[in-house]
Amino acid sequence: MASIEPRRGVALVVDDEPGVRMCTADVLTDMGYEVVEANSAEDALRTLEQGVVPALLVTDHLMPGMSGSELAREVRGRHPQAAVIVVSGYTSVELDPGLVLLGKPFRLKDLRDCVEAATARSS
Repeated sequence: MASIEPRRGVALVVDDEPGVRMCTADVLTDMGYEVVEANSAEDALRTLEQGVVPALLVTDHLMPGMSGSELAREVRGRHPQAAVIVVSGYTSVELDPGLVLLGKPFRLKDLRDCVEAATARSS
């Protein structure tokens, strides 16, 4: 049985693929985050408007509507302390400073490493 780390805050996981979202949420829960899931950037913004304050945002880059990079800018504008990971199958995606890119497909260890890198950059 894996040990659960102390609570690290809220992780907002945004992906239009339910399976990817669920797997990502499971890893983050094991890492000690309270996970809130959204199936689009617009859904994520509604979650923020309801008072959710993310310590971590993990978002897919290519989604219908607003991209993950655009969502990241919006989240960082509202919550500058939030660590941000943008997930993309395209490793040439240009991100704003302070954001971490996680390439698809990824292993669970890659996600864990990116979470640690992103939280280190945001503190």
